[in-house]
Amino acid sequence: MTIAYLKRALKAITLSMDAAAALLREKRIPPPQHVVLMQRLFQVRYGIITLIGEYRCEWRRRFGSEGFRG
Repeated sequence: MTIAYLKRALKAITLSMDAAAALLREKRIPPPQHVVLMQRLFQVRYGIITLIGEYRCEWRRRFGSEGFRG
C-alpha cells in the first residue's frame, strides 16, 4: 500500500509541475520564482522516487521477486 500512495504522490507532483508551468506561461509568477518552485518540486519528487526504490528493494529482500507487483 505504501508504494501505491507514493505513486499517487508522484502524480500530484506532476500536476503541480504542470500548474507551475501554466503560472509561468500566464505570467502569474516571475521566472526566478518559477525556478525556485520547480527546484523544490523536483526535490520532493526525487525523495518520493528514492522511497519507492527503497521499499521495492525491501519487498524483494523479504519476499523475493515472485511476490512483487509493481
